[in-house]
Amino acid sequence: MKRKIFSILLIATALFVFAGCGPSAKTFTNDGISITANDDFKQTSKDGHSLYLESDYATISVKREKIADLSGLDENSPLRDYTDSVISNNSLTDVTAQNFGGTGGYDYFSYDKAEDNKELTYFVTTAKGSDSFYLVTIQSKKSDFKTYEENFKTWAKSLKYDLK
Repeated sequence: MKRKIFSILLIATALFVFAGCGPSAKTFTNDGISITANDDFKQTSKDGHSLYLESDYATISVKREKIADLSGLDENSPLRDYTDSVISNNSLTDVTAQNFGGTGGYDYFSYDKAEDNKELTYFVTTAKGSDSFYLVTIQSKKSDFKTYEENFKTWAKSLKYDLK
């Protein structure tokens, strides 16, 4: 009996110690934008992206699109108009945007796509700043998406923009 209790305590202690050893939160910043993900990601650069992060299981890209450069949209355009234009421009026929964060918050949607013989899922979030719209795209293998979906939403909601 004592041996059984000792074994249980040993396992519980090991779980307690190793449970805190996961990735730590890390904030990445560039071009007046920041997003908090975790330290599994490394910041790199990619043409056309204000911020680009890579890990073994996902990529996060943030594009800043100046409102003045967008056809059909102006500073009075609501976020949903921008989100709908992203959906339309990418020919995503079965996608419906949703909102988190309330009025002026973030729109989001996801879709699956096959690329280079891989099944991928894209989690996309949009936001509106003072002079720009922001497009956050998180890409993962379709088989990994459900595992990380809540993290993706948390990271997307951490987007801060119009930083001075």
